Formats: sequence, structure tokens, C-alpha cells
Amino acid sequence: MKHQKTLIIAALAPFALVACDNTTTNAIAPTANATVSILDQCDSASFNAGLGAGTCMRAGNTTLSAFNAELNATGRVAAWTFDPTSLTVQLGQTITAMNNGGEDHTFTEVQQFGGGIVPALNAASGNTTETPECADITAADHIKPGASMTTSAQTTIGVHRYQCCIHPWMRETVTVTGM
Repeated sequence: MKHQKTLIIAALAPFALVACDNTTTNAIAPTANATVSILDQCDSASFNAGLGAGTCMRAGNTTLSAFNAELNATGRVAAWTFDPTSLTVQLGQTITAMNNGGEDHTFTEVQQFGGGIVPALNAASGNTTETPECADITAADHIKPGASMTTSAQTTIGVHRYQCCIHPWMRETVTVTGM
């Protein structure tokens, strides 16, 4: 039996070598989409009591008062973020932004980072000038908790910026490279 296994291995070895020769290109095609997670940790009881029913759809661990305290102290709330905050994609690829948080968010491409659509959050975060792209969003641009959106295919090499137009410290830098 041992002799028979050796013969089988010896018989298959040339095929393995052909499959691994250096005359074949073994390029790996890039994935079709990059993925960004939209995160927050809103506590539904305190956010809904303070801002209105349906503001937060999950049981996160940041109360509204803790959110406001951190925002006023640092100009941002760390748990409200895009993950990752930067990525590289190739021409033709898209980005899928998935809202894994409990509040509405946007994933809006902007020329320059700036303020969003909520004046109080702009002031507290030091982003006092609303970006033109945020000024143009509609309710249809909001990404509900559990929902996602996919950008158009990237067609320009360079640095692209995305931000949440509700929470303007939530920012993504995307570097688009050639194929």
C-alpha cells in the first residue's frame, strides 16, 4: 500500500509543477467593492427621549449626555466613525458603506471636508461651514440603520473624500489608483 501511494504522488508531481511554472501569470483580480462600516454607539433610550422617537434604533452604550460631553470636549465622538477611515481602491471599483450603527448617517463625497446639515453638531465639532455637497442632500441620501449604499464606480485617480453630512467629523479618505 505504501508503494502504491508513492506511485500516485510521483505520477501527479509533473502536473503540479506545470500548474506552478513561471510562464503563467497568476494575477489576482481586485475585488469588485471595498467596504466601509458606518459605526455609532447611540443608546436608544436616552437619544430617543432627548431627540425624538426613532432617532436611535439600537441599544448602544453612549448616552445622549455622554455624546454631548465628548463632542463639546473634543469636537468629535470617537464611537461615531467610518471603519476604516482611509482605504485604497482601483479605478472602476465601488465602495459599499454599511450602516452598522443605530442612527441615520450619510456617506457623501465632498470636495473638502466641512460642516454638515445639523448646525449644532457643526458648531460643536468646529465645522462651521456647511459643505455644498451636504447642502444638496435629501432624505433619500440618508442610510438607515442596517442599510447600505454603494458608490458609483471610481473613475478618477487621486484622493476622494467622503463624510457623514449629519455627523461631520465622520470622514473617509479614499485613494483611487490605476489598474
